Amino acid sequence: MPLSLSSNSGPAADAATFAAGLQAERDALLAFLGLLQAEQEILVKGDAEGLAAIAADKADKIDLLTLLGTQRSRHLAAQDLSDSADGMLAWLSRNPGFAAAVGKIWRELLKHAETARQINQSNGLLIETRLQHNRLKLSALQAAAPADSVYRADGQLRPLRNARSLSQV
Repeated sequence: MPLSLSSNSGPAADAATFAAGLQAERDALLAFLGLLQAEQEILVKGDAEGLAAIAADKADKIDLLTLLGTQRSRHLAAQDLSDSADGMLAWLSRNPGFAAAVGKIWRELLKHAETARQINQSNGLLIETRLQHNRLKLSALQAAAPADSVYRADGQLRPLRNARSLSQV
């Protein structure tokens, strides 16, 4: 659950709240990683229905990660720190009582973010491969279809050429 920073709290309370928010962000990223791994398994199997089933959950996890990342950015900005690794290192040096624990969470967050990037890139390649495969199949089907098909593009019957009506038989 996202945490809000109280403007009336002291530096230690702000630091503790920030640490809790960073931990929540790490935990949410771990849950998102699980979804990316599940997505990869589904893509390998070619299970389109399985992809649809996790799409909403994936979107929810992305929304939560966005919110938590925004909260982290706002806290760093409120401390006149940049929203970057350098800003985080500066925060750690300003908060030595939290540096060990928060530094560990931050390193885990960075490690998991890199893993998520790699899995997402791999999933993108799997999707592109499937799309190319489907395009080739469609192209083969279109080439094999007779030029004079029975149906028009709008799904209506195409008048048959050289067909005699029953009255002419």
